[in-house]
Amino acid sequence: MRVSGKIVKILQYLAGIVILLMVLHSIKGDLKNLERANLKLFLLSILMYDLLNLILSYRVHYLILKIGHNPRFLCTFIANLGGMIAGDVTPGRGGYILTAKLLGRCNVPTSDAMAAVVSPQGIDFIVKGIGASLAIAILGFSNPLIGLLVGALGGVILLFTWHEKPISLAKKIVPEFVLKIAERLGVSGVISGMVKSGVETRKFAPQILILCLLGWVCVGVQWFLVGHACGVIFPSYVYFLLQPLLSALMFVPLTPAGLGIMEGGTVLVLYTLGIPPAKAAVFAILVRLSCISADFPGIVAWLKK
Repeated sequence: MRVSGKIVKILQYLAGIVILLMVLHSIKGDLKNLERANLKLFLLSILMYDLLNLILSYRVHYLILKIGHNPRFLCTFIANLGGMIAGDVTPGRGGYILTAKLLGRCNVPTSDAMAAVVSPQGIDFIVKGIGASLAIAILGFSNPLIGLLVGALGGVILLFTWHEKPISLAKKIVPEFVLKIAERLGVSGVISGMVKSGVETRKFAPQILILCLLGWVCVGVQWFLVGHACGVIFPSYVYFLLQPLLSALMFVPLTPAGLGIMEGGTVLVLYTLGIPPAKAAVFAILVRLSCISADFPGIVAWLKK
């Protein structure tokens, strides 16, 4: 199992690299646009993503406090950054859930940490789904599938983290041998504890929503700055619509954080909006570099013993 798992991961990385190289090869003669990017605006875009990381850390910390624990905010912040950088290199950005593991160093039980990390993701995805749907409607795209899928995913996350009945029903459907294995591994206990704590976070939905919307503003400004840094100019509101639509591609679990898929999708979408492929590719690359640069200090969380 371990060998096959490693092979799958290698293939996912290779797929992402191949897709990205194909995108770059198609516009290789115009990559000089990357060198011409405005460095000051690009650095400001990193700062805006840093602000997003601060908001996400506060959100996790706030919920942990409400659940009944009192870790230092700095510890929560480092754990969240560690989860963010893990998300940058894992399929579907699934590595972000490892924030819960890192919160163990802050003396937060895994089940409670999972609730604080996973529950808000449901609202996040619903907000992204609404944003993506607005982008499709306002910018004239015909297929609403991405927005619907992202919003539906958010609904499923909330269903399983804010209510105990879906988990109880799932236990009746899942084969008994799978439940026994999960129990031996301690997974079932963590999930049950997560749901119990997640139900407690349900009452803080308005606060979570406000923080999600603030995060959307931060990332929208980030994309605005990246666009102006490389000459991809739209009315300001367009960046706030494109961000949830295109960042949803980072959650496609075929490659690490949608590597190559997000870039290719960005080129196609921006081309329909009148942006040359070369500029669109530079925009996509700078967006990814901006995110990784802001998350990179999170590697410290993985270097600690």
